[in-house]
Amino acid sequence: MPMKKTMEFNQAVLLVFVELCLWQMARHQRCQKSLSGESFVFYEGILNRHESEGDVKDTLRNDLAKATDLNISAIEKCFKFNKQIDIKVLSDLQIKTLGWTNIEEAIKTAMENQGDANKDLNVIIGPFYVNVAMIAERMGIPYIITDYKGFDWIDVNRVRNHVTWKTMLDLKPPSHQVNMAVVDMMKAYGWNLAIVVKPDDQTSDQECNDMLAQMMKREISPIAYSLDVTSREKMEEQTSELLRTAQLLNIRTVVVCSPRDYRQRIIETVLNTSRTFGMMSDETRNFILLDTDFYLQSLNESNIIRNRYFNADSQLLAFRYLDEVKDLKSPTQAIANDVSRLIVEAKKRYMEAVGKVAKIDGKMFLESMKEVSFMGSTGRIQFNASSGERVNFTLHLYRHGGGQDIITRIGEWSPGNDPESRYLRLNASEPQTKKSKSLFDGVQRVAMVLEAPFVMLKNEKQLTGNNRYEGFTIDLLKVLSEKSGFEYEIYIVDKYGSPTGDGKWNGMVGEVLSGNATFGMGAISITSEREKDVDFTLGVMTTGVNLLISKPKIMDSIFQFMEPFSLNLWMAIVGASVGVSILYFVLDYPSEERKFSARETWWFSVGTLLMRGTDFAPRPSSQRILTAGFLFFVLITVSSYTANMAAFLTTNNLEKQIQSLEELVERSDFQCGTVKDSATMNFFKTSSKPIYRKVWSKMSEGGLVSGSKEGRERVRAGGYAFIFDYMINSYSELTSCETKMVGTPFRLQEHGIAMKQGASIKSILNINLLKIKESPIMTQLQTKWWENKRKCDFIESQPTVEFGIKHMAGVFIVGAGGLVCAILFFLSKKWFVAVRTKEKSAESDTGLEETLYTTDKTMSKEDIANAVKV
Repeated sequence: MPMKKTMEFNQAVLLVFVELCLWQMARHQRCQKSLSGESFVFYEGILNRHESEGDVKDTLRNDLAKATDLNISAIEKCFKFNKQIDIKVLSDLQIKTLGWTNIEEAIKTAMENQGDANKDLNVIIGPFYVNVAMIAERMGIPYIITDYKGFDWIDVNRVRNHVTWKTMLDLKPPSHQVNMAVVDMMKAYGWNLAIVVKPDDQTSDQECNDMLAQMMKREISPIAYSLDVTSREKMEEQTSELLRTAQLLNIRTVVVCSPRDYRQRIIETVLNTSRTFGMMSDETRNFILLDTDFYLQSLNESNIIRNRYFNADSQLLAFRYLDEVKDLKSPTQAIANDVSRLIVEAKKRYMEAVGKVAKIDGKMFLESMKEVSFMGSTGRIQFNASSGERVNFTLHLYRHGGGQDIITRIGEWSPGNDPESRYLRLNASEPQTKKSKSLFDGVQRVAMVLEAPFVMLKNEKQLTGNNRYEGFTIDLLKVLSEKSGFEYEIYIVDKYGSPTGDGKWNGMVGEVLSGNATFGMGAISITSEREKDVDFTLGVMTTGVNLLISKPKIMDSIFQFMEPFSLNLWMAIVGASVGVSILYFVLDYPSEERKFSARETWWFSVGTLLMRGTDFAPRPSSQRILTAGFLFFVLITVSSYTANMAAFLTTNNLEKQIQSLEELVERSDFQCGTVKDSATMNFFKTSSKPIYRKVWSKMSEGGLVSGSKEGRERVRAGGYAFIFDYMINSYSELTSCETKMVGTPFRLQEHGIAMKQGASIKSILNINLLKIKESPIMTQLQTKWWENKRKCDFIESQPTVEFGIKHMAGVFIVGAGGLVCAILFFLSKKWFVAVRTKEKSAESDTGLEETLYTTDKTMSKEDIANAVKV
């Protein structure tokens, strides 16, 4: 009994302990700052600027949704998630028509429809509108400004607005300070005269006007031009005019003020036009490119390479947020990342500062945001406690092109701390002396495939290392390494690369992905499938796919004299002759002096056809008309035959060859194929075009080969068409006289240099590759490894054929056949005549015996027979 009570007591204690642990866990899982213990829902009002304009995309909302929300454990209990409330500027707030009067009601309606009518909006995020700022201050809602101005119509410009709004945080550096950075740079370089290009657009005009005012205040003389951004054609025409003016007035500095350049693309227009004027090749000219979004899409890596800005001798200068250049996917991506980080950091401070509350206090949360300081996507994020403006930020000055690197950091600018000196610190002392760091570290391993004439082994077996190889790619790599400044080691792989089915690749692509090779070079085609996993440089050379077949063999025929006319034509000529003979016979049949018997008629037709003539001529008019027509027919026929016969007897008769894929599919005596697991094989295998599907069906029946060398061997053996890279087939045609290419190249593609995705060496390789292609080097290499290796002629010459017995054998046979026929006919006739004579003689003797026997009955028949014999 005591034991039972002890067990019950222990169970009770254990139960109490478990309940205490669960209570403690629940207590820790509850928000200690919330009176109810429940976590807060954080409501973000996102201003949507362009809900009705399809050509203008508002990317802020999407970028905010994609931005990483760092819900770390310190705030996860109190802030489980953010709820975005979509507020349409045009249709909800109706600022354009109603001003500020509908804004507060619109915000409450949006919360009722999309959130909780009993809750307050915690923050408003979007571009600056003075009416929204005024209502947000009255409602006590923090207002995070992501852009200087709002919609495409002007609200109240931020540049000239001197009101300090208590609930506003300006996430972008103040535009007048960005303009000041440009002016300070110009003064540091001593550029006191400039043409300023700006959009004729009220949403951007005031920012550029502020720059003009600062220039004049600092004794810089600006000549302003406004471009019509509504028409691309007009904008290009006006740009040409202003650049022509710059050349005439010898103005060396052009400032492009384009605050919304992702919409208007003024920077790209000015640069492309200046290149056509030859201004970018003038090292004394300067282009200052200002985009207050710092998106600078026209100056990202791909556009610099595509538009050839990298080899500009003039200075292309622009400020950026960071000292590390990153291409942004949208103009609001960097701002959205910083907004998300700002709110998370402010939540942490808010939880540390306040006691228990029933809801998030807007004023206290604003103070928490103003206390935040961190390094974000747009640089240092820190705010002035009173005005809410960004402070302690740094703008980094970059030169684009004109050096070893595409983009080179040459200086920086940041606001000064001394109010009297304002913001005059410019770190741009002799910026052109800054050296670029080499992107290559150590010896670069380069994967290649043995493929003539790209990569080949030399015959000298004693050679080692890179000296063992020769070819087009080897020479190109030497030039590229000299220009880019790296050392390399070549090693051979078995194939270019194809997916193995488990997300991995074999061959050259697999070597690059595994890190065994820095990059891969050779006749590797740039395909969409490969570009999913590796990066490629710009194309080294353009190529395609065509057919390689064996040259057609000469076909000798002893009856070559028959080939000028087809069988049908020969039959038609014989038929016409027979028809004429019958017609002669019919026309001459009623005549008393009949000459055209069946034999004579046929002889007349044959003699006329052979241009021999006849022993007699027809006399009746009808027969003469028929003869004239038949003689004209014979004249044309014989002349045509003679002309064609001369050509046939003096040229070689070649077997029928394939000219296209369509003919290849129809030829049952021909096989076709390509290299197994190559890009060409995958093209035919995955193609939906009927002709390509038929080719794939044909080549999959024993037509695939392990490499191009095996493919060429099968071509030389005959009866096989090798479908592969045009440049490889071209080399075979030049060096192997037994082969030839047919058909126009299809599936046009380019060879490239493969490397890991995001490789830092891609830019420098692209630049130097473009320089090589623009110089005579590329043409010289192609001539060296193709044209100079020629052993055969492209154009098949037809040598003069020496007449021999093989050309006239058929004629001799026909002549011999006629002779044999004549002899046989002669012997047959002789035999026939002899038999007939004997028969007639026997009949004559029999008749004489019967006559003598009848007249003289006294003689016996034996005596009469003997008498007849005597």
